[in-house]
Amino acid sequence: MKVSGIVAAACATAAAGNPLPRPSEGLPDSSAPVVTLAQGAVRGFTDAGNTVFLGIPFADTTGGSNRWQPPRDVPKAKPGAVFNASKYGPTCPQAISGTSYSQQGEDCLNLNIWVPSSASSKRRAASPPPPPARGSCHGPKPPAGCDTTPRNEDGLPVFVWMYGGAMVTGSSSNPAYQGANFARKGVIYVSFNTRESIWAYPNSAELAGKPGSQNFGILDVDKALQWVRDNIAAFGGNPDHIVFGGHSSGSVQVDHYLWNHPDTFLVGAVQMAANAKSGPAVAPVNQALDIVAAEVGCASGKGQLDCLRKVDVYAFQTANFNATYNTWFTPVVDEKTRYQDYEARFKAGKYASHVPLITGNSNYEGALFGLVYGGENTNFTKWINTFDADVAEIPKQLLLNSYNQADYATVSEMSGAQYGDARFFCPVDYLLDVRSTEQDTWIYRFFANYSQGLPVQSPTHGAEIAYFFGGNEVFAGQTVTAEQQALADYQNDWFVSWIKNPSAGPGWNKASPKAGALAKLGVDNAATIELASTSDYNARCQSVYNPYLPKYPVIQSVYVS
Repeated sequence: MKVSGIVAAACATAAAGNPLPRPSEGLPDSSAPVVTLAQGAVRGFTDAGNTVFLGIPFADTTGGSNRWQPPRDVPKAKPGAVFNASKYGPTCPQAISGTSYSQQGEDCLNLNIWVPSSASSKRRAASPPPPPARGSCHGPKPPAGCDTTPRNEDGLPVFVWMYGGAMVTGSSSNPAYQGANFARKGVIYVSFNTRESIWAYPNSAELAGKPGSQNFGILDVDKALQWVRDNIAAFGGNPDHIVFGGHSSGSVQVDHYLWNHPDTFLVGAVQMAANAKSGPAVAPVNQALDIVAAEVGCASGKGQLDCLRKVDVYAFQTANFNATYNTWFTPVVDEKTRYQDYEARFKAGKYASHVPLITGNSNYEGALFGLVYGGENTNFTKWINTFDADVAEIPKQLLLNSYNQADYATVSEMSGAQYGDARFFCPVDYLLDVRSTEQDTWIYRFFANYSQGLPVQSPTHGAEIAYFFGGNEVFAGQTVTAEQQALADYQNDWFVSWIKNPSAGPGWNKASPKAGALAKLGVDNAATIELASTSDYNARCQSVYNPYLPKYPVIQSVYVS
C-alpha cells in the first residue's frame, strides 16, 4: 500500500472514532443562528455549547469545465435560500478507501467552522469591500493609499487548519480535525478541503508555460484563506487576527502561502513536520498524465485535457492509480507558486518574515514511512535511487556513509529514518537557518510515547496533532489514559494562548540558526516543556542534507528504481 493508503489510515488511527455527532443527521438545528454571507445564508447546529457550520462552499464546483481551472467564486444562492451546514461537504476526489471521510465529489471546495458561544454578540454582516490586489495592502508596511483600519477589532481570534496527506489524499471531514477544543477556549476554528493528486496537480504539457499556475491545490488554499478573511466577521471572528497552521503536506501549503504572499494579513503560522523544501517529488511534464490517460482511453498530445475532463472521477481510480499512480501528481516548480531557490527569494524580501512561526517535528518522523515504503526499501542502496526516496540531489555515497544498519532493527527501519531526515527534519532545520534571524520562530520536538496503532517507533509522523488539538473528541474511539488527556489539555492550553497572541511566543526562547533554543514536548509523557538546543539533533542535517537542499527538487522519472 502506498502513501494514499497507509498515511490516510495512520491519520485516522491517530484520532480515530466517529465523525462529530450531529443533531438529526442531515438536518439543521432550528435553534442555531443563521449567518448571512454575500453568497447566501447558512444555518449550522449547536454542539457542546459551540455553534458548528459544516460544508460551507468557499468556491464553485471543480467538475466539468472547471476541472483543471483555478477555483471560481461561489454562485450566489437564490433569494430566501438557507444553506444546510449541518453535515460535512464532499471530500475532493482521491485514491481512498473506508468511510472515515465524507463521500467524494468534485463540488468539494468547502470549509467547516467551530464558533464559541461567546461569538454571538460579535457577529456582524459580511459585506467586505472587494479584496485588494494580491499582497498590496497587507503586511507591516503597506504602501500609501491602503486602508489599514482593522475591520473588526472586537472579533475573536481565528485558527485555520490544513490537513496533510502528501498532497494526494486527505479531507477536512477527518474526525481527527474537529475544532471543539479551540472553540471552548475562545478561538474560532476553520478547516477546509483542497483538490488532491491528478485533480490538483496534473503537470500537463497543455498547461505548462501558460499564464497562471497549474498548481491548482495551492490556488485552492489562496481561495480558502481569502474567503475566511472576507467572511469570518459574520461568525464573530476578527479578520485581522488569523493564524494558519497545518501538518505534513498541509504544513507545506502553509509555507507556500507565506512565500506566495510576502505581505500577508496573517498574524501567525504553524508548520508541523514540514515546509516548502519537504517536497513532494516532481516527475517530468506529462509523464504521469500520459500513463493515467492511457488507462482511461485518452490519447497524448493536444486535446488530452478535454478528453480527461469527460472522464468520471471514479473511472480514474483503477487498481494502478489507487496503488501507485496517484502519488505522482504533485506541484510543479513553476516559479509562480512553488520555487527552486528559496534563499534568493528570502534575500529579496519575497517571504512573509513578519509572521511569527511555530515549527517542529515528532521524534521518530520517518518510522511511519519505513512501513509505507516497505515494499521497496529493504535494499538501502536501491532505495535511495527511487522516485519515492526523492534524494536525487544528494551524492549517493554520502548517504550510504551516513547510515549504519547496525543502528536499526531492519533495513526498512533505517530507510524510514533516512526518509524522515530528507523530508521532514532537515527541511525544517534548513529553512530555520535561512529565516530565523529575521522571523520570530519557535521550534519544538514532540516525544510523548503513545502508540498510534502502528507497528513502528512512536511518536512518529502526525503523533503531535491530537495533543495540539486538545484530545477529547479528537480521541474518540481510542483507549485514552487520564495522563494522555492531561498532556493534551496542557499542550492545547499553551497553543491556544499562543494563537491569541503569537508575537508573545509560546513560552520558550526563539530559535536561531545552527544551534538555538528548542522545546522538548511530552518527554516521559509529562505535561511539561523541557529546553534543549537544535544542535542536539541536527548534525546529520547540517553535514549531509542542508548543503544540497538548494538543489531540491530534482525532476525524476517515475520509472526510476
